[in-house]
Amino acid sequence: MKKKYVFLLFFLLLIAAVPRGIELLNHNYLFGYDQGEHFLQVKKIVVDRNPTLIGTEVGGGGGFFQGPGWYYLLAIPFILSNGDPYAAMILMFIIGRLVVLFAFFFIRKMFDDKTAFISILLLAISPIIIIQSRFIWPPFPIPILTVFLLFFLFGVLQKKQRYLPFLTLTLGLITHFETATAATLFINLLILSPVIFIKKLVSLRTAFLSITTLLLTQLPLIVFDIKHDFLNIRGILKLIFSSSSVKVPIQDAFSNRWDVFRNNFLSTFPSGEIIWPLLLIIIFVGVISYMLDKNNSFSKKSFVLFLVVSPVLLFMIFMKYGSFMWSWWILELNVYYCFLLGILFGYLWKKTIVKTIIIGMLLLFIGSYAYQTFNFYKNDFNDFGGVHKIKGKIQALDYIYADAKGKPFNLIAFTPPVYTYAYDYLIWWHGGGKYNYIPKKDKKGVFYLLIEPDSGKQWSYKGWLETVIKTGTILETKELPSGFIIQKRYEEENKI
Repeated sequence: MKKKYVFLLFFLLLIAAVPRGIELLNHNYLFGYDQGEHFLQVKKIVVDRNPTLIGTEVGGGGGFFQGPGWYYLLAIPFILSNGDPYAAMILMFIIGRLVVLFAFFFIRKMFDDKTAFISILLLAISPIIIIQSRFIWPPFPIPILTVFLLFFLFGVLQKKQRYLPFLTLTLGLITHFETATAATLFINLLILSPVIFIKKLVSLRTAFLSITTLLLTQLPLIVFDIKHDFLNIRGILKLIFSSSSVKVPIQDAFSNRWDVFRNNFLSTFPSGEIIWPLLLIIIFVGVISYMLDKNNSFSKKSFVLFLVVSPVLLFMIFMKYGSFMWSWWILELNVYYCFLLGILFGYLWKKTIVKTIIIGMLLLFIGSYAYQTFNFYKNDFNDFGGVHKIKGKIQALDYIYADAKGKPFNLIAFTPPVYTYAYDYLIWWHGGGKYNYIPKKDKKGVFYLLIEPDSGKQWSYKGWLETVIKTGTILETKELPSGFIIQKRYEEENKI
């Protein structure tokens, strides 16, 4: 690769890094219910030596589990940092950069340098993909898996049979991060499969091998099902049959899907909510021109068609689901859109008038990205985060430990989601690691109440005090700047 291309790639990786690195620089990131639950599961695997065969429970009315891959991925930074969640933020940052890096090498191999650079520029500055590097959450590694999946799919369309087992392997891995994404992707590929076999792109032997690699990714869940009366299979079947007709009113279901898909598309591009009509025109004209051009190969046309048709198919598939859908179920589409627009921009670049429009759009994207990044650092970098981010929670724990002055105490937390996973983990990691003391949750002797007020119902914790706590003489009540309320109580031990 030419030196100027190396410099440009490095520059685009830097562009990708700047907005994604805020939480790495200020060491302050979201650590709530989900993060606490996941880190407790990782602690069980690493510290308690209790490996798991299942991940988070999902499935709505069906009731089944995702694969445990997210927990085992988190186990890597957990081990390297002795449980510090900050290491997981580093992992998310790295994954975000790798999305751009792998996309460059793959698209360059699939198409050309110009298409690759345009595509990774779109990936680097995409608002929704940037956000995915700033939170520790299982669906957010899906974009990098999507990059691999699209590369393997393109290889299959080029009659390279060896890519199909890798494609199904990647699809199976996605189930460990979001089952709804993997399931709908699987349906997409099933719809594509007649084209594959009609064109004789793969042999039956390769097809069976591909099924094997898919099943290998599900091995933990298969073993779990065998041990537990096929709980997952029964849950999936229950979900499928209960979703045969839309439970919510059809107009509400359609409106929900429309909002989710619309926001997904608009948030893929900087200023997408302003420039979307021009984007749609470029996509429509570009796809028609691309498909009619005899110089474009079957594999390239089929790939572009897959990228265009997939959002429509997914919309129709989700209409069969009996409840409301969530935005993170279609995170793969953000990568699809960046690939598609990069391919079309690269193809239309040779047309002078269109080239001018493309350059203008890219400059608008970059300007919007710069403005948004500036606001990120202006608003988010110094944002303490109240009760939601790690610094506020650590500050509250430090206050309690300092007030206890090395004497034994108990600690009970209140949080609006009811389950106190985040505090349970931080008490174990921070309290046990820094102070060598992990308090119990007993209401005897000196005990502290760590209260996270509900932002929508500031008074809700009072019911908890009156019904769950009830006992103990109040010694002191302190409200921290973060919003946490800490109450110190005392109850004679022989009264409990």
